[in-house]
Amino acid sequence: MTFIKKKTYEQHDNEEGSFYKNSVKPFEFSERLENNLDIDLCVIGGGLTGISSALNLAKEGYSVALCEARTLGWGASGRNGGQLGIGMRKDQFFIEKKLGFEHAKELWNLGLEAVSETTKLISKYNIQCALQKGVIHAGFSKRNMDDFHFEIDHMHKHYNYDGYKFFNKYEIKEEINSDIYNSGLLNNDNYHLNPLKLLLGLANELVKLKVRIYENTPVTKILKDRDGVKVYSEFKIIKAKKVIVCCNGYLDKLLGNIRNKFMPINNYVIATEPLGEEKAREIIKNNYAVSDTRFIIDYYRFSEDWRLLFGGGETFTSRFTHNSMKFVQQRMYRVFPMLKKYKIDYSWGGTLAITVNRLPSFGTLMEEKIIYAHAYSGHGLALSTLAG
Repeated sequence: MTFIKKKTYEQHDNEEGSFYKNSVKPFEFSERLENNLDIDLCVIGGGLTGISSALNLAKEGYSVALCEARTLGWGASGRNGGQLGIGMRKDQFFIEKKLGFEHAKELWNLGLEAVSETTKLISKYNIQCALQKGVIHAGFSKRNMDDFHFEIDHMHKHYNYDGYKFFNKYEIKEEINSDIYNSGLLNNDNYHLNPLKLLLGLANELVKLKVRIYENTPVTKILKDRDGVKVYSEFKIIKAKKVIVCCNGYLDKLLGNIRNKFMPINNYVIATEPLGEEKAREIIKNNYAVSDTRFIIDYYRFSEDWRLLFGGGETFTSRFTHNSMKFVQQRMYRVFPMLKKYKIDYSWGGTLAITVNRLPSFGTLMEEKIIYAHAYSGHGLALSTLAG
């Protein structure tokens, strides 16, 4: 069986407008693939899934090469809202109805493990990624309020979980200086951070473990070999026993029809000028991250230098929306009209992958010589790290 990747015609080259890209130093340890390579395992994709996979394999003593079509963290892993959350994209009650209680509980435990393992890695490797505790789910309606109470009771009764704190209309106004919310649900087991600093911190550990990292090395096809696979780049061929494919929304046709199991969507973020800690805490008192209950959500938090990073709006085509800054500004001013007087310093977008049931997609192909993991549906910061 042969899988041939079509070229990606829409390469979203707006990362220079990303706050995250401008908050880090360029990765300096990439090589050029100048000769054919024979290695134990090849990883395709330099996001968190790929880097975590390479890290864990190298720690087990395997020889590993990682190929990234652009630069490490160029895709969703380095452009996202920075919320490190437990659970899955959908709530547990939804998952129970889809999969049954036992499977739902397994996924819940997996989500807890994902956050735990990610924070352990941050501590173990002393990664300076501005880790902060606490994420609020902000609601608009009485139904949201009822749903929050139900979730607290349900999770306590069936999962022995007591990590939630409910905010009524007055309490949520104390936490978030906006008039549009009527309730909120705080989870102190969730975090927020600078995702690109996390990713590059893990990538630095790959260097210590002698993982070969090839940036700007697109993989064009994967062929079955007698005792493994051949991975073809635009430059040379890597022969490996297995290949781990971690391309997410940029998979295209590299794995044939697997691309049809998810839908890439585009999401957009802006960053204000630095507001200073005093002003920032007038807006979000305890420096929590926030996401709301709408189908197309707004999500926001303060950066390590007290910029408001505000994400919102989606497009479901291969093209980015025209003037995404204005698009997101309108959403931000609806929540925080007092921010109209502040400058927007950064504006960027990125592509993520979602599935119909909003659960991640993992699998194998080619007699398990190909392993793939992708489509975290906007909830991948912790899950992608654990997936590796």
